[in-house]
Amino acid sequence: MAFSSLDVDQVRRIAELARTAAEAHRKVIGGLNDIDLGEQTLERGSRNPTDLDTLSILDQVGRPEIGALRDAIGGLSEEQRQELKAAMLVGRGDFAAGEWDQAMDQAAQVPASSDVDYLTEKVSLNDYLNKGLYALKCV
Repeated sequence: MAFSSLDVDQVRRIAELARTAAEAHRKVIGGLNDIDLGEQTLERGSRNPTDLDTLSILDQVGRPEIGALRDAIGGLSEEQRQELKAAMLVGRGDFAAGEWDQAMDQAAQVPASSDVDYLTEKVSLNDYLNKGLYALKCV
């Protein structure tokens, strides 16, 4: 078993919250096609088109799904969040299940104060966590 402080059920719960947030994200982004923005003036600043590719857009429109996900991740201990990040990295394909120690080292590179943002910006977090659990033979 790869996890020493994180429970598989905690990962499943967070994955489910991430799925719900991703569905809300799709609804918000899908609804943007129906909005007439009119004539837009050119201005300097953050106009990165990939800004809409993260779950953080849900914060800006006041959707509760992202708050539930952020609370669940923020409620974990630092060690549990590191294991969650490592499981996400395995599920994303950055590391094989046998490279758990390397995944943990990479997960430790993200400052603990940024864990919640780092994880919740991933629209595919649900998929990554479920694939990570499968690769780690936790399901």
